[in-house]
Amino acid sequence: MSRYLVFQLYGPMASWGEPAIGETRHSSALPGRGALLGLLGAALGIRRDDDAALSAFNAGYQFILCAGGKPAWARDYHTVQVPRAARNQRDFTRREELRDPLRVETIISRRDYYSDGYWLVAVVALPGAPYPLEAIQAALTSPVFTLWLGRKSHPMGLPLCPQLFSGQANEAMLAAQAFYRQKLTQLGGRLSTLGQFQPRCWWEGEHDGLVEDEVSIRRDSPLSRRRWQFGPRMVKQGVLKEQATCTCQK
Repeated sequence: MSRYLVFQLYGPMASWGEPAIGETRHSSALPGRGALLGLLGAALGIRRDDDAALSAFNAGYQFILCAGGKPAWARDYHTVQVPRAARNQRDFTRREELRDPLRVETIISRRDYYSDGYWLVAVVALPGAPYPLEAIQAALTSPVFTLWLGRKSHPMGLPLCPQLFSGQANEAMLAAQAFYRQKLTQLGGRLSTLGQFQPRCWWEGEHDGLVEDEVSIRRDSPLSRRRWQFGPRMVKQGVLKEQATCTCQK
């Protein structure tokens, strides 16, 4: 019987970075693997420069995702001062970039995000994972570092409320949806509508009860935090189907 640590992500604004060149920063509709690993690592207190710990952590877990409703997509604009390229000159700090006013010009940066997005994330620990699910659950309840929804301007709108479930993956996710839907209904108002989940879920790896009908490749698997490099991974998706019996235990 498999075990899953499920937690909720909600905020008035959330941005899940896509590969970007230049001044435009797009957002995926789903949290990427790098974003989720970074969130869990921050909760546990793993520092960005601890390459050995990050490597072991990245290899130890898989994710299953459910998305609520249809969050609103939006774009905002920022003015950014950047120096024009100069031959035989490199700037190593922001102060050095701005030291010559004649080199500085202003560009418009475009940044996408989602408003009122709601996601359920299930964490699956692989053999040899450095932390048990109970340790991650405790860290998400009381994180070491502040957690964000992709950017520091996107704070959490609700507690993560991590819960443990067991059973086949499809039944565990359906049980998790029912649990969080009840919690949202108790909050009332606008939040009660967040529990209207999309029928599909997304995952990596193989999990009992999940049958894919579509496969895609996403380049969001961390390779090097220092060099900011990401590799490809296979993402499966399919419809959650309720079975005749449920073996999930919260």
